[in-house]
Amino acid sequence: MTAGGNNTDGEDRNDSGSHSQEEVELKLPTLPPVIFGIPIVLGALIHVFIWSGDIIGGATGVVIGVVLITVGLGIIFWAFRVMRAHGEHPEPNRATKTLVTSGPFKRTRNPIYSGFLLIGAGMAISLNAMAMLVAVFFGVAALTALVIRREEAYLERKFGEVYLKYANKTGRWL
Repeated sequence: MTAGGNNTDGEDRNDSGSHSQEEVELKLPTLPPVIFGIPIVLGALIHVFIWSGDIIGGATGVVIGVVLITVGLGIIFWAFRVMRAHGEHPEPNRATKTLVTSGPFKRTRNPIYSGFLLIGAGMAISLNAMAMLVAVFFGVAALTALVIRREEAYLERKFGEVYLKYANKTGRWL
């Protein structure tokens, strides 16, 4: 199920007929994978140089980690496929024309970022790196503060009550 504008020409316009600047002004500090990845890299460095706390060692940790990474990648690819089927894109610097609420978006408003979380946790577990696992939560906090809240405000401005109803029934994360 999707909800979108009523424009037949496929372009968003304001009342005066010119292109609306609000549509592309999400103003993120950088791309979401970078925002999430910086804490993960720092966690890996802390693991190597300062604190090498263990999570689950051996083959068990590797298997659990690989499963989490695989599920995370699967969710991301599924989200990309569903977005493209609705004429949307994952790039945050492009205007959104359709609110996608099917596929993985039916269970979480942020399946791509949830995939990041699973991949980061899977990497940390497979590498048996507690500092890296802790850093995943800093990555989640950074994404929430610097990206997700801005995206949610943008989507609320763009889709109004339709987005608010969707947000109220669908969780932000997994």
